[in-house]
Amino acid sequence: MEILKLDINKTEPDSPGETEVRFQMALLAAIAATGSSLILRFAFDAPLLPELMAHMLFALSPIWVVEIAVGMLGPFAKHLGFLGCVLAYTLALAGAAVLLLKYHKKPAMIRAAPFTIPVLALVMWAVTVFIVFPLLGAGVSGEYLRQGAVYTSLSQLLVYGIFGAVLATVSRLYVDRPDLAREHNHWLSRRKLMSGVFYSVIAVGLYDMGKSLIVPWLRSGTGRVKGGDGLFPRIDGLALEVTPVSDFYEVSKNPFDPQVDAVRWRLEVGGLVENPLSLSYDEIRSLPAVEQYATLECIDNKVGGDLIGNALWRGVRLREIIEMAGLKQGVIDIVFRASDDYSDSIPLDRAMADGTVLVYEMNGEPLTPSHGFPLRLIVPGIYGMKNVKWIKRIEARDYDFKGYWQARGWDDRAEYKTMSRIDLPDTDITGTATVAGIAFAGDRGVVRVEVSTNGGKTWEDARIKPALSPYSWVLWHKEWAPAGKGKHTLIVRATDGQGITQTSEYSPAAPSGTSGHHRRTIEVG
Repeated sequence: MEILKLDINKTEPDSPGETEVRFQMALLAAIAATGSSLILRFAFDAPLLPELMAHMLFALSPIWVVEIAVGMLGPFAKHLGFLGCVLAYTLALAGAAVLLLKYHKKPAMIRAAPFTIPVLALVMWAVTVFIVFPLLGAGVSGEYLRQGAVYTSLSQLLVYGIFGAVLATVSRLYVDRPDLAREHNHWLSRRKLMSGVFYSVIAVGLYDMGKSLIVPWLRSGTGRVKGGDGLFPRIDGLALEVTPVSDFYEVSKNPFDPQVDAVRWRLEVGGLVENPLSLSYDEIRSLPAVEQYATLECIDNKVGGDLIGNALWRGVRLREIIEMAGLKQGVIDIVFRASDDYSDSIPLDRAMADGTVLVYEMNGEPLTPSHGFPLRLIVPGIYGMKNVKWIKRIEARDYDFKGYWQARGWDDRAEYKTMSRIDLPDTDITGTATVAGIAFAGDRGVVRVEVSTNGGKTWEDARIKPALSPYSWVLWHKEWAPAGKGKHTLIVRATDGQGITQTSEYSPAAPSGTSGHHRRTIEVG
């Protein structure tokens, strides 16, 4: 077979074989740069450009697009977006290299122009830190990122240095060893690249499916009673009154959540305060502590959904921190900024309430990274998106601050809507059965739960177990003796502490949370 050589002086169009060679050379350098970026991100917490691209993608997507994507794909939607950004980043690097190799006057004469590739790498670095990072909201050289401008600049310089070194090496190799560039030697072809992307998507999809479905099932049944005594509240299939940490729902905007070092972490308190504070993790833990049960629900929870849990939280009242700092006149909102660049706010009256706590423990153990270690906010009465995780800074402001999700159309008040859920029966039955589940109305409490077994024609009261705190859900149950065989539609509704009964009118999650009655159709044999 004829050996392909790159003629350094010819001007006629490239043959398909030469185009493939140039693509392979460029892609090797791009893969090396992308791989080093990933290693630096997950081993040394360096900024990752595709991750910033994914954040921007999610931020700019209309709220209805996000709802559809998450509704159809769940956590895989975020990871699929991230994979797309990784691919786009890699192809952009490869494209820059291809242009250099194709349009340089003597692309094969690397030795004759030893500074060409280093100059390209330096230009790409400059474009990244001075143009791309600001466009992605990270500031010049990543000054707004938690890693800071210096570390960001140096890490990106290392990435592009590796890119240039690999490109120079493979260029020399292909010139010195033309036998490596045989016309049909497509070991790194476009087709194989697309195959790699396809299998990567499949692998991540299987990982997400395993994490969201198989792992919770292996652990403890997504926070439900197993092997109970059949007596209320230990009824098989009913939600545990306190949700285990391993089963507690996890939602964030990130493809990858931050891993915060408690030794270096500090809580900064500023804005309109008399005495700005900077507190270490140990100093926070040394303050007078409070414990309280509180239920947390995601604003994206579906009617009858599992994005809700109840836990025992331990921490310090936010009011204590605010009083230590001392507020100036005119404060309207207390703003929270997180290590993942998330932000949100709550009104001053909620911030000063007894139940609003900066927590560092969950069910008797330090917070896990996925639940906001080292410090997160628990605010009774409002949806989980405003219960900020990974808090690093608190600010007092004299205006109504719009946080990450509010700037994208979600409700700023975000007060819990009254909800109720049927946990069982969840299969067809014969004879009598127990109907049971949960109900929650934020800090308003639940005073009544009613069940209909005939599609809403009539309602009967269920028995309620008193809540563990004014801020937690209630468990309820009712014994049911079906009037006859066939299909029966079970419906539940709750009444809050203000005497307002849960609405039957359905509304989607966006922008202020779902509403509607949960119902199940059961076949009685």
